[in-house]
Amino acid sequence: MLETLRPPALPLDVLQAFALQAYGLAGTWSALEGERDQNYRLSPADGRSAVFKVCHPAEGDAVLRCQALALEHIAAADPSLPVPRLVRTRDGELLGRLVHDGVDYPVMVLSWLDGQVLGGETLSRDSLFDLGQLLARLGLALRGFVHGAPAGRDLVWDTRHVLRLAGEVDNLPAEDRALAQDILARHETVTMPAMRRMRSQIIHGDVHPHNALVDDRGRVSGIIDFGDMVHGPLILDLANAAGDFLSPGQDSEETLFQLVRGYCSVTPLEEAEADALVDLIEVRLLMTPLIDALKASNGIASQGYFQAFNSRSMPMIRAMRALGRDRLRGLVRRAAAFPTVPPQHPKTAAEAIARRRKVMGEKLYVFYDPPLHMVKGEGVWLTASDGRRYLDCYNNVPHVGHAHPYVAEAIARQARTLNTNTRYITDQALEYAERLTELAGEGLTSVTFVNSGSEANDLAWRMAKAFTGHTGGLCMDFAYHGVSESIDAFSPSNAPDHWNAAHIRQLPAPDVYRGPYGEREGDVGARYAALAEPLIADLQEKGLGVAALMVDSAFMTNGILDAPAGYLQAVVDRVHKAGGLFIADEVQSGFGRMGPSFWGHRHHGVTPDFITIGKPAGNGYPLGVVITRPEILSHFLQFGPFFSTFGGNNVAGAAGMAVLDVIRDERLLENARDVGAYFRQGLAGLMQKHALIGDVRGVGLATGVELVHDRRSKAPAGDVMARLLNLIRDEGALIGGEGKLGNVLKIRPPIVFSRANADFAVAAVDRALARL
Repeated sequence: MLETLRPPALPLDVLQAFALQAYGLAGTWSALEGERDQNYRLSPADGRSAVFKVCHPAEGDAVLRCQALALEHIAAADPSLPVPRLVRTRDGELLGRLVHDGVDYPVMVLSWLDGQVLGGETLSRDSLFDLGQLLARLGLALRGFVHGAPAGRDLVWDTRHVLRLAGEVDNLPAEDRALAQDILARHETVTMPAMRRMRSQIIHGDVHPHNALVDDRGRVSGIIDFGDMVHGPLILDLANAAGDFLSPGQDSEETLFQLVRGYCSVTPLEEAEADALVDLIEVRLLMTPLIDALKASNGIASQGYFQAFNSRSMPMIRAMRALGRDRLRGLVRRAAAFPTVPPQHPKTAAEAIARRRKVMGEKLYVFYDPPLHMVKGEGVWLTASDGRRYLDCYNNVPHVGHAHPYVAEAIARQARTLNTNTRYITDQALEYAERLTELAGEGLTSVTFVNSGSEANDLAWRMAKAFTGHTGGLCMDFAYHGVSESIDAFSPSNAPDHWNAAHIRQLPAPDVYRGPYGEREGDVGARYAALAEPLIADLQEKGLGVAALMVDSAFMTNGILDAPAGYLQAVVDRVHKAGGLFIADEVQSGFGRMGPSFWGHRHHGVTPDFITIGKPAGNGYPLGVVITRPEILSHFLQFGPFFSTFGGNNVAGAAGMAVLDVIRDERLLENARDVGAYFRQGLAGLMQKHALIGDVRGVGLATGVELVHDRRSKAPAGDVMARLLNLIRDEGALIGGEGKLGNVLKIRPPIVFSRANADFAVAAVDRALARL
């Protein structure tokens, strides 16, 4: 390690003779600085200048050949990258061999890059951004370069070996020792272990102001000196450069921000890399005084710019400490497009509840008692602020799983590219609309984009009224379809005791378990459908007529009913006969939840006039759509234009298409069918142990478990629901409650749910019922 800290010192006439013989080069020679090499600028009278490097023999032939090959690789990978080009010998060799006084000195000749060495000058914010980009481009160009020498290289400037310099701390000034020890201790216990999991490759490793060239406008025009190449974490290229370009008296935050932002515009950082950057910069700064102390203890004097670097290193570390690690770490995260410091979690549930009531109203409207404070989702799991994971058996918004990587990347990629509205022609809206109409079929070939299921239902209702000329509507008893004013009327479950919509009639739920007609009665579907006739007649007598029937095909709020065969079609037939239209609200029942059908209405064999979709369509990204027949949309637009600024934006389209891709590629329609049946079988098996379970029903991954105090009388057990849900939560699973009597366990997990997940959930319900 020490032997390379003194550069060679061969006579100039020896070098001149060798250059002419081996390379055919002659001209004016000007000495250049070099920590380990003897460097000259060679300027021919009638040609471009070159850099003549007499390399230290202790570097090893493999290391030097690696540098030469790396430069040739870069020239092929990124020809416009402003780095030197290798000049081979007259014989085509990578390196020249100069023997002097019995010592074999490797020689490397490189093209000369125009520009001035930056040195002590300051880069503008634009130039710092450019430098960050150049660093990233250099890393990309070297990504595919493979050579064994850098991996085993023993380089004193390799950050990974800094702990070998710990013995030099005692040779630092007394006031610097505690700070140096703190940096090395954190590096050993925190940063080094993290670096073992970071991206690694051959890197330049030493881009500093004396290895950077600038043009006459002060913009970075080149990177030179590949003598410190190692195989190491990619982040060290950025950390080393940032440490070397920071200087007391300059705006350190701006320097760091622009370097990171420029780098990430080409090669985005991984989060662990961003979080380690500030610590790695401190280590880089500390290495200069430690190496200087190592040199001094071995009688080696530092030369040139090294002394300037040394004099600023400890003051720069102190300046960074004064700004604060958290502040700088947050700045790096912002520059790397990561959220800043993670939000502070309340220390207690009571504190969180108090904060929520203060800013979001006294009524909490949250699940469980006490409420859960969620901080992360992954697949079918949610993680609370205390670190405990819960199996999500309820949340239909992340339809293909929380934070699905394919969907998340589609959203992020599109957000980085373009996000505007459908007043422009946009590829994402067009492709997504075409894919939806292909899935819808049955003449539903017109698409209108909005932002949510509520908006979709609201728009479909408006279209239905315009097309039919009627103003009356039908929904299920205790239905839910959204939160807008007009759709609140279709949602009596929002406020059952205060619902009052004179233009809406509620259909009795086709509940074969608890309703007036049971499974054993003949033609039960027709019997329930006949209950719609007096309601339709009443709307007509009141002069309202029937504009639309709106139904959620899973009958979720009614307790996830197994509607009898033929029921829905018979109701729709009556609505059509009365001049009305059918709105299939597929927010909860669509996209394969009632697998193997993609749409819930197909489970009932019905053709709707509208399909409306919402939150699951974008896996939680705001997205709503109305799919209808072209004549309905055309008639509606005769009364005026319709436009939603945010509806159908590029990112929403990308999210929607990604969800469709995942459903197709992961065969989630089949998964919903198979796992749903397996899940219900497990839940039904609990009926032998727990008399509280009166019925288990559903289709696909939509399952209802009705709780009763007595199976004969079917007395609803809604009074135990809140406690049972909390007990199931305590067992590690999250399930909701539903039904007009509040006695149905509502199980509606992401459709990536597996059999193992089902087993976990069944066991959790089993234990909770036993405790109840």
